Amino acid sequence: KDFWEYDPVTNAWTQKADFGGVGRFMAVGFSIGAKGYIGTGGDWGGPKQDFWEWDGDIASPTYNTWTQKADFGGAPRWAAVGFSIGTKGYIGTGYDGATAYDDLWEYDPGTDTWTRKANFGGGGRFNPVGFSIGAKGYIGVGKAGVTYPNDFWEYDPVMDTWTAKSNFGGAGRHEATGFFIGNYGYIGTG
Repeated sequence: KDFWEYDPVTNAWTQKADFGGVGRFMAVGFSIGAKGYIGTGGDWGGPKQDFWEWDGDIASPTYNTWTQKADFGGAPRWAAVGFSIGTKGYIGTGYDGATAYDDLWEYDPGTDTWTRKANFGGGGRFNPVGFSIGAKGYIGVGKAGVTYPNDFWEYDPVMDTWTAKSNFGGAGRHEATGFFIGNYGYIGTG
């Protein structure tokens, strides 16, 4: 449940308030403005559906606190993917021990609601990589049944559509990591 902040200026880690839910693995997170969000994942009791907001605004009276928000809109799961675009967050794909999901859900922090969006274009999978660049979201690689696809997809939230992009340059993999810097996305490890 521990939660840490990294400061690149001082090259130091500072422990923050413990995560508000139960300890877990394979959860997803994203940020919107000065708020961080963590949800889904699992513990030895099974997959989770709860969703939490951390206040990272040092000027806020609730700074460094966790607040439980509306449960994730889809079925409980772990090994999903999360990213944010503008003022909305997204969680999709994942696994519950029996089903590999292909759904995508949009979270609106202004109304604390989840809305189902178009299913991920690459089909059900878990442990994919996701990030956003500008006004688009991206999901790729992961595990689909017994295969490790190297496909890569772009999500347009305005049109609510998925478009296949060039396959990932390396071998298919899952449990990889990804991020973006400027107008470029990066995927590695796995």
